[in-house]
Amino acid sequence: MLWWEFRPMHVSCIEPLASSLTMSLCCYLIFSSMKYYNPSKRQFFKSILFCLALTIISLGITLFILHQFFDRPSLAHYYQRIPYKFIINFLVISCILIINIFWNVQEEAIENDRRKLEIERLVRDAELYNLRQQLQPHFLFNSLNSIIALIGAKPELAKKMTFQLSDFLRGTMRKDDKQLIPLADEIKHLELYLEIEKVRFGHRLKTNFEYDEEVLQTKVPAMIIQPLMENAIKHGLYNIVGNVEINTRIWLENNLLHIEITNPYDTDQFYNKKGTGFGLSSIQRRLFLIYSRTDLLHIHKTENQFTAQIKIPQHD
Repeated sequence: MLWWEFRPMHVSCIEPLASSLTMSLCCYLIFSSMKYYNPSKRQFFKSILFCLALTIISLGITLFILHQFFDRPSLAHYYQRIPYKFIINFLVISCILIINIFWNVQEEAIENDRRKLEIERLVRDAELYNLRQQLQPHFLFNSLNSIIALIGAKPELAKKMTFQLSDFLRGTMRKDDKQLIPLADEIKHLELYLEIEKVRFGHRLKTNFEYDEEVLQTKVPAMIIQPLMENAIKHGLYNIVGNVEINTRIWLENNLLHIEITNPYDTDQFYNKKGTGFGLSSIQRRLFLIYSRTDLLHIHKTENQFTAQIKIPQHD
């Protein structure tokens, strides 16, 4: 625009250098101020005034610099171009301001998304921890009651059960910070739990495990099987007279680890209808919080068998 309108005139190199320097300072001022203040949607008028003020400041600084090198008559051609300079400076400063506003809005949106994800992760971890802690008291109270009952009649068994309970709880505390563990560690921890239960119920409780060695390295959430086993023992032994056999089958299929526990189930017993189902609902909630899926827990009932099956996705 300047060249087309004033092409016969000679322009010194000092003039564009001074203009570039002042515009750079104004752009730096925009970037610095936008770090601490981002105008809202209803403050466009303030943004326009800010651009006008910076435009006037840039022209004033440029004139001040040029006056240090040239006398006033030599700058007559520059005064003729001031309206064009004003429009160009205003447009450049406005574009820089708009770009900076959009950049800050995008950065703020990304930061808000990151904070939202972090908050959701903390809430999920807190809920998972709370679910796991709610599973402990029921088993702990039952074990302590059994120990108290054995102290007088069978002190050696009471002592053995106390040590087993201590080992079980110690292993539980070590796993609090681990979300996924090898299946082999989970089975070892489950065996500690079963040893305690076998002290309580003696020869009535019999457990069978069926799995291949290849599944032992798969990953599962810590203490995901123990509530299932506790539920099987509760409904299998508490309401049935005689020996009870609980079967656990584990296999890997289509990148899913299947864990199936089957126990006897007497539909005529009153106590079978009394339970709140907290153990199974907590497992389903834990699986949802970890894998974001609601189809990983399945329950099947027949006339005398209760089967609970969970599926654990395995990621490569």
